[in-house]
Amino acid sequence: MKDLLLIIKKELTELLRDRKTIINSIVLPTLLIPILMFGGIKVSQMIQESNQQKSIKIGLVNVPDDFKSLVLKDTLNQITTYDESIDFKTLIDDDTIQTALVFSADWMTRMDSLRSGQIKIYRNGTKDNVNGRVNSMLDIYATKLKSKRISQLEIPVEKMTPFTKNVIEVGEQKELIGKRVGGFIPYIFILTMWGGCLLAAIDLVTGEKERKTIETTLSLPISKFKVLMGKAVVASLLGFIPALLNLIGLVLGLQFIEGIPEVLTSALGEMLNFQSITMILLLLIPFSLFLAGLIIALVAGATSFKEAQSKASPIIILIIIPLVMALMPGIEFTWATVFIPVLNIGLGVKEIMAGTINMGMYAAMLVSLIAFAVTAIYFSYKKFSDENAILK
Repeated sequence: MKDLLLIIKKELTELLRDRKTIINSIVLPTLLIPILMFGGIKVSQMIQESNQQKSIKIGLVNVPDDFKSLVLKDTLNQITTYDESIDFKTLIDDDTIQTALVFSADWMTRMDSLRSGQIKIYRNGTKDNVNGRVNSMLDIYATKLKSKRISQLEIPVEKMTPFTKNVIEVGEQKELIGKRVGGFIPYIFILTMWGGCLLAAIDLVTGEKERKTIETTLSLPISKFKVLMGKAVVASLLGFIPALLNLIGLVLGLQFIEGIPEVLTSALGEMLNFQSITMILLLLIPFSLFLAGLIIALVAGATSFKEAQSKASPIIILIIIPLVMALMPGIEFTWATVFIPVLNIGLGVKEIMAGTINMGMYAAMLVSLIAFAVTAIYFSYKKFSDENAILK
């Protein structure tokens, strides 16, 4: 144990001498979440305010006077009336107008006879602000026409409303938000862990080769396994600590950043209690060892930092795909997914945040992650023991 601690101390001292390592592994992870939260809220507010102040240019054909009046109530709406349908696609592409509404030629006749009319909408589907505001105006107009018809026909409103919906939400707010938001949290943790483990593992193995110090380390009266374990532990720490600091940053961001909806703040504050944080961190410890062992096994034979990166970097795809799957609807935390690495963490964190985690499945997931970590350490040791690979 003393030898292992000696290797860990030596590797940590060497890594933390580099100011870039301190900034990337400690400073940035702590500030990352608050910066993203603050920046996201401010950008969202700025975009929303900007969209509300933008004028939209609408082309109208066969427009009835009541709808024209409705459009002109908003002074930001600029209308151009056309006698007939023309090449609206070109006009929209040229930004002469942003959307066009073509009412059927017999619109007023159909309205007077209480029949349905048709409105053709020419638009660019990427213009969310324009399309949303136009749809809102059409909804208001449709409601107005419906009320007018009910009044003309002297039909009681109750007869036009066959049923009303009274939704009784039996799920707690914590569960609803946890299932929806909880899936994004592993993204931040795991990708941060990957970056920290990758840089540390490459530096501790391939970096020592380039600095010509690997022979000195291996000549110490310490077994290769302890040397390997020391490097793996330090690499995992450089992945685990940023994830821990990300979590601290999330808690601090919720406390001090203004503009976050109160419902979300209170729900997340309730979710991020001591128990849930502890359960999440317990999952990240073996996973960080798994990442460290996997990366060391991949880069053990590399002779340069660039070669090591090219060998290890593609593994990020195998991390991102399960994380994306964890966000997909219909994929749940079951006994079928509890043993799939990365995916189980993504789904498990959602359940932890929602407060619906099955402790038996949680224990099985934790044991499986420990097993994967042990397997990765074993393969990295096999690679690290190959002198032809490690000393070339």
